Amino acid sequence: MKHYDVIIVGAGPAGLRCAEVLGKSGKSILILEKKSVIGPKVCAGGLTRKALELMDIPENLLEYKISNSIIRAPGNTHYGTLPDPVIYMIDRHQFGQWQASKLNKSNIEIRIHSKLSKIQENKIIINGQEECSYTYLVGADGANSFVRKHLKLPVKKKLVTLQYKIPVTGSDRFELILNSGFFNSGYAWIFPHKSFLSVGCAVDPKYFPAQKLKIGFHKWLEQNNFNIAQAKYESFPVNYDYQGYAFGNIFLAGEAAGLASGLTGEGIYQALVSGEEIAKLIIDKNYVSKPMIEILNYNKIQLRILQVFYFAGPFRNSLYNLIIKLFQSKFVNEKIINGFS
Repeated sequence: MKHYDVIIVGAGPAGLRCAEVLGKSGKSILILEKKSVIGPKVCAGGLTRKALELMDIPENLLEYKISNSIIRAPGNTHYGTLPDPVIYMIDRHQFGQWQASKLNKSNIEIRIHSKLSKIQENKIIINGQEECSYTYLVGADGANSFVRKHLKLPVKKKLVTLQYKIPVTGSDRFELILNSGFFNSGYAWIFPHKSFLSVGCAVDPKYFPAQKLKIGFHKWLEQNNFNIAQAKYESFPVNYDYQGYAFGNIFLAGEAAGLASGLTGEGIYQALVSGEEIAKLIIDKNYVSKPMIEILNYNKIQLRILQVFYFAGPFRNSLYNLIIKLFQSKFVNEKIINGFS
């Protein structure tokens, strides 16, 4: 049985960032990825400025830098222009490949087609047969985390997201749509990429059933003349049910820990930070993570806003229109944008 200091389950942003930081400590690391390729993930593909401050991401990975945005509510629209970009659109495949290329290959082993089958005390079973032992185990395996299930942590707070990738080139259209009639307390988006527009929506099914969201989404698509005949349809969950990230010698990072935002679905930044901070904690058990405290406080604020949207009920669209009006104030606009990005 081969032993590793750290086994990381999942080669997404959290797992790869964790491995990058740990790799500098000289520890032996194994990364397990069940897919055949590192990087691709069903995702709208937006990065905030916070993520760019965390990592020196090459310019060629940034498909669009968004400084012009549109926020729509029934009967009201805000057209925003900022001097600096707020959102950066990326291709998740290229981003994952770039992260993997930064790893120290001398003490980090990456395996694809490697599915975690079982977790036992200080050892795991891969693909139903191979055993490996570990000192630390990091679950960075997404919203449906196997490691989280092993820890018996249910997921009671999640977003259901629906998305069409509509073939379009040359469009930098970036919009957020707040409309209770179609999306209840959730929202819809239009995000640009080099070869397609990501047009999608999200809501917590506890507040609005997924089937009703799908019906509302398609009605909205039809009313706004979106042609989805050649589009690729995708659906994916977003876990925002945080119940901790450190459990003895087992850690949860990113969505496995429920660190995504329940309001916006933002998760890449939280994944990167949690991966890095878990690595630092493994290196130094006395390390105190201020960035994790900041993320948890940020997510709590987002959760409160989400609850306000839900409990607004029949007054929800009026609340959305009030938010649009608040965006007209330069001071309020900058406060909201800076707080988010």
